[in-house]
Amino acid sequence: MTTSPENPDVFHAIADPTRRRLLDLLRDAERPVTDLLESFRMTQSAVSQHLRVLRDAGLVRVRRLGRERLYRVDRGAVRPLADWTARLARRPPR
Repeated sequence: MTTSPENPDVFHAIADPTRRRLLDLLRDAERPVTDLLESFRMTQSAVSQHLRVLRDAGLVRVRRLGRERLYRVDRGAVRPLADWTARLARRPPR
């Protein structure tokens, strides 16, 4: 799936504060769900559902390492969104 500001799935994914927090937690390193659970008061199933929304929107990637699934932010996919919001933040020329 292509991540871009025109993709409504991206906005749906980042609209939820839990998913924004997950992106923050995954910003610097890939982590397993069990690590991410420590930051939330919810079940592993609920966290996994949020990760799936982020993955379906193309914002997060997953890789298997033995029995674990490691999640990380897909920086290439986030870049178009960051560029678009940066353009909105700039003042228009007068």
